[in-house]
Amino acid sequence: MGLPPHRVVDKGEHLREEFIVRVGLYAQRLRCPTTLVFDAWQQTGNAHQITHRAGVTVIYTGQGEQADQVIQHLIRTHGKETAVVSSDLEVINVAKAFGAFSIRSQEFMGRLNPGNSQESRVSRASGEGPQKDVDQVPARSKEKKGNPRKLPKKLRQRNRIMKKY
Repeated sequence: MGLPPHRVVDKGEHLREEFIVRVGLYAQRLRCPTTLVFDAWQQTGNAHQITHRAGVTVIYTGQGEQADQVIQHLIRTHGKETAVVSSDLEVINVAKAFGAFSIRSQEFMGRLNPGNSQESRVSRASGEGPQKDVDQVPARSKEKKGNPRKLPKKLRQRNRIMKKY
């Protein structure tokens, strides 16, 4: 059964506020400035709105402006000192082009809620230890050069960066 429109909006705002608080706590643990960008919801006017809540800078886009555009502008402005959470391929490609670190939304949610990830629930139910990510198990080529137990350089770099986040 569907909810009346005003109830859906109220629940969405509540979930957004809860998400802002959780990201704020995560940012406090990392001791790094954090910005969230949301598409405007029933906002009039052309300028985007910036607020600060729970230790997080929250940007609501202006009318006719998309969150992806704002994120790409922030990447271009701050470059390598930026870490981007997005599953949008265009945003990820801009991040790579400007040397910013990018992580997919699903992976970030797993880091934000380590006890709630599906992988940890499955491993606890089956009694197994945590499974290795697909990224951590390198595919072996036919050529046998170098240490077979050492991860490829790109994966080692990614893992080193991920320890910060």
